[in-house]
Parts: sequence; C-alpha cells; structure tokens
Amino acid sequence: MSVEELRKAVLEKARKEAEAIISRAEEEARRIVAEAMQKKQALIEDYKARIVSELNPEIRLAEARYRARIIVAEAKGSIIKEISSAVTMMLNGMSNEKRLESLKKLIDEALQEVLNSVGRVEDVVVKISQRDMEFAELIKNYVEERYGIRVAKIERAEVIGGVIIECFDGSIAVDNSYDERLKKALRNVLPQFLR
Repeated sequence: MSVEELRKAVLEKARKEAEAIISRAEEEARRIVAEAMQKKQALIEDYKARIVSELNPEIRLAEARYRARIIVAEAKGSIIKEISSAVTMMLNGMSNEKRLESLKKLIDEALQEVLNSVGRVEDVVVKISQRDMEFAELIKNYVEERYGIRVAKIERAEVIGGVIIECFDGSIAVDNSYDERLKKALRNVLPQFLR
C-alpha cells in the first residue's frame, strides 16, 4: 500500500469517525429535545388545569402563558447545555491517535479555505487547545511538509480542541475549532427541534 493510499485510508477513517460523532450528537440532541418537549407540554397542561379552576381566567391565562414562555426558554437553554456537555465529553474522550487525525483533517479544511480565498501564503500561525499542545511539533511538521507553508508559531487557544489558522498578522483567520463547529451544528440543528 502506497503512502498516498494509506493517507487516503486514514483520512477516510477520520472522516467516518467524525461523521459518527456528529450523528451520535444529533441523535442525543433529538432525544433531549423530545424529553424537553414532553416536560414542557406536561407543565403547560398543569397550568391550564389550574387556570380553569381559579377565578379570573383571563388574568390567570396571561400569567400561565408568561410562566410557560419562561419554562420553555429555560428548557431550551438546558437542552443546549446538555448537548454541548455531551459532545465535549465525547471529544475529550477521543484517543490521542483519533485526536491527532482529527486535527490534521481540520488543518486541511482550514488551509484549503485560506488558500481558496487568498491564494498562496508564506506563513501561518496555528492555534490549538492546551490539551493538543503535545502535538505541536507534529502539527508544525505536517503543515510545512504537506503545504510548504512555514508555521511561524503555534499558540494556545481557549478551545476544547480543533485548530484556528491565522495569516497576514491575524487579519485572516479560519476558526475550525471543535467549539466553533459545535456552535454551527447547534445553530443548524436546534431550530428544527425547538419549535
């Protein structure tokens, strides 16, 4: 098996693992949203029953609607926190081998975006999490050998993982961190569940 075939096989495996992680996170999100919706509906029904049995039904109805909106907002916030926490735990539980392969894939995506938008660059700054600093030299060598782009420095970023690539003294930055990808996934997936 040639190095190129091996590289392709490793990248394909990493892509499938990343897709599996996202799929599990989406499935967990659906479950959490369904539970929250059931809780929300039960609370609404409870409030409706109390309102009907009390005097001044219009005032009580307005109060119940207000409380229901607060409960729904709190449930949505709780769902987002639970999903974020579950995904963070999954990401932090990855083996070093999977994490390094994931970082390489995220570097490839970020650098392709940089190169597609600005063309050739001489050097970049790579920002990674504290946990991933153990891979700093491997990441530097990977970028320099694969892309012929000098890594000016590798800095620590306040992220749970992934990479941020900067060039032109920070005026161009591609945030391909796990944090940013999770935010995008939540923005895309949650509106469907939180209606």
